[in-house]
Amino acid sequence: MAIRDGRLLVNDRPFLPIGIYHAAHWHKGLREAGEKGFNVVQTYGGGKPEEFRKDIDDAYANGLYAAAAFNGLCDNPEVVEKIVRACRDAPGLLVWLLEDEPNIRMPEPKEKPYAERPFRLPPAKLKPIHDLVRRLDPAHPVWINLAHGFLADHQAYNPVADIMSDDIYPVPETALAAVAAYARSTVQGCAGKPAWLVLQMAPVRPQMGAKDRHPTMAEVRCMTYMALAHGVTGLAYYSFNERPGYDWRVTESDPAYWAQWADLTAELSALAPYLLAPEAEGQVKVEVLEGAGGPGEWGFPALHLSLRRSTTGYFLIAVNGTAAPLRARLTLPAAPGAAQAAVRLENRVVDLRGPVVEDSFAPYAVHLYEISAGKP
Repeated sequence: MAIRDGRLLVNDRPFLPIGIYHAAHWHKGLREAGEKGFNVVQTYGGGKPEEFRKDIDDAYANGLYAAAAFNGLCDNPEVVEKIVRACRDAPGLLVWLLEDEPNIRMPEPKEKPYAERPFRLPPAKLKPIHDLVRRLDPAHPVWINLAHGFLADHQAYNPVADIMSDDIYPVPETALAAVAAYARSTVQGCAGKPAWLVLQMAPVRPQMGAKDRHPTMAEVRCMTYMALAHGVTGLAYYSFNERPGYDWRVTESDPAYWAQWADLTAELSALAPYLLAPEAEGQVKVEVLEGAGGPGEWGFPALHLSLRRSTTGYFLIAVNGTAAPLRARLTLPAAPGAAQAAVRLENRVVDLRGPVVEDSFAPYAVHLYEISAGKP
């Protein structure tokens, strides 16, 4: 494993993590996750080196790389060392997950605003474990997942992580544009290191009663490509299983919803070379012809755009982050030379008038335009 240009490389090729939480160990979902096309799973091990290794090997046997999580072990360097020595040669090990949400704030002092309270596990406390793991296993990066989407938190934890992420679960409480805000903070805080995002799969707010729900697949796809459009280079989804404690296991709670995940993982895998391609020079100009263009909630315009430079021309990610339809005119930085653009996964093309594309967007729609650099 290696890191280059903000991307994780596996066998010297850019790798797009499509991860899933709570499918390993006692969650007993590795077979289902592998069959649905996920390529990374968070593994646990229960604090025992032999169980850590078994979880990693079981994941790999089901077509998944492991993000092996030390959660709760950072006070025990002797155990961490034994785990690393037992697992560092495992072919299924992708990264070490040092800690999940260490930046959750302490309850005291109550008179201070939440963001100003002390971290649950401050960076200084994690640094000895980070350094130990990197010394024992320089071949596998160390990942830390944060909460809240605070830029200052990512900057604080940057020295003790090779990869950072944040988790954002907006449905049904918050506009999906929150994903863009979290992605922006994570990418900026990573400062050139790989920035990942953990997105919502399950219902996560039982306190809302009957109003709580999981996102629709249209919302999931919108969140996914919105994150990618804002520079994220790795994805994970929370979660496969929340039993006991919360009545959710995706294969049983909503089998039809679970069936659709195979389509999303397949398209992400197929398009990974484009989704990990470098940004093209210049900006895409937007003119909303019908509907509201924004800025809206979280301060973002309705359309989230990213123009990538591919080996054959351009690849444009365009995401309507709102629940309202719109029609827009998109002007590329330069005329590509082709007369049409293929809209991937939709079995259609759109005409190009010089550098201009016009198209309609349904609520939460994603359009992916592949544009040749020359005339056909």
